[in-house]
Amino acid sequence: VIAQSEAIAARIFGAERTCYSAGGSTLAIQAALALLKSQGCRKIAAGRCSHRSLVSAAALLDLDILWLYPKEYPTAAVDCSGQALEGADALFLTNIDYYGGTCRAENPGIPVVCDNAHGAYLRFVSKAAFGRDYLHPMEFGYPVISAESAHKTLPALTGAAYLHFSKGTEHSRAKEMMALFGSSSPSYLILDSLDKFNDRIATDIDCVNRACASVAKLKSDLAAMGFIIRKSDPLRITINTRAWGWRGVEFAAQLRASGVECEMADENYIVLLFSAITTVEDCQRAFTALSLIGQRAALPMVQYPVIQPKQEMSVREAVFAAHRTLPVEQAVGEICGGIQSPCPPCIPIVMPGERIDAEAAEALRLYGVKDITVLSRGQ
Repeated sequence: VIAQSEAIAARIFGAERTCYSAGGSTLAIQAALALLKSQGCRKIAAGRCSHRSLVSAAALLDLDILWLYPKEYPTAAVDCSGQALEGADALFLTNIDYYGGTCRAENPGIPVVCDNAHGAYLRFVSKAAFGRDYLHPMEFGYPVISAESAHKTLPALTGAAYLHFSKGTEHSRAKEMMALFGSSSPSYLILDSLDKFNDRIATDIDCVNRACASVAKLKSDLAAMGFIIRKSDPLRITINTRAWGWRGVEFAAQLRASGVECEMADENYIVLLFSAITTVEDCQRAFTALSLIGQRAALPMVQYPVIQPKQEMSVREAVFAAHRTLPVEQAVGEICGGIQSPCPPCIPIVMPGERIDAEAAEALRLYGVKDITVLSRGQ
């Protein structure tokens, strides 16, 4: 029955094969990277602002990571040219970052795993109405393995996710690799929610476009009020709160008091994430809550440094070494031994095996990390 439902999902998403995950995109990413490891891939090129699941998989699978650095933290857009990927066996892309940016790459000629956790809905978005700036990985036009969370933007239970394989990918051991990391007793409630979405989208395929249209109108109305809206995917609104006179975290607290919860807030922005079943009424409530927050004198933007710490040892060596925990301000000069990542966006600031310098410590502080795991003396 599950295999039949997965086959239906594969047809809906345009995949050659789809596997359900009850362990979120994290399980899907771990399995995808394990597949690549079994096919001889050792070094993975990846954007520095990748989800922590990439780093944990690298530790468990003993993969090396070639970091591709963005111009702005924490965004997905990185250089994926042949020169940038030199020496890499595979590429790990983030299709949509927390601000709503994307990373577009031409066919790199090496295996590609795409973290599309926030973009499962893109398969159903009208390109005629909303453009082609944001594509579903099955629309990239080259072989790709895509991990995506149904529960983020589609009507499915938390933990519901897909592992899609396009034509040209090797997936014969997909379930075997998922079993390395997932439970042998997955939640059938989660799996059932994925199955129910198949029926829902088949009977109302335009629901996603109605939701996108409602969010587009909300973006337009907010811009008309004077809010600075950062470019993002169709089901996301990213507001520059500094331009409105508020720190992002303060602005989010104001919204929470009005019954509106942000997906993420930092010093500069708040992120509102909508779903495939968002209604006009939902957007009207959001507009009312936002309009109640008064405009103040603009604040200067906080600059998050794009740090490039020195790698002293592999991710695996660092994670499994003896360690201790220190306050961040006392960790300068130490080697990071754990995966400390503020959530959201679940992106490690310093990676295991990297030496923590003063700039890295400041970046950790800016993101609210107070304590960090470092290697014990003598390691």
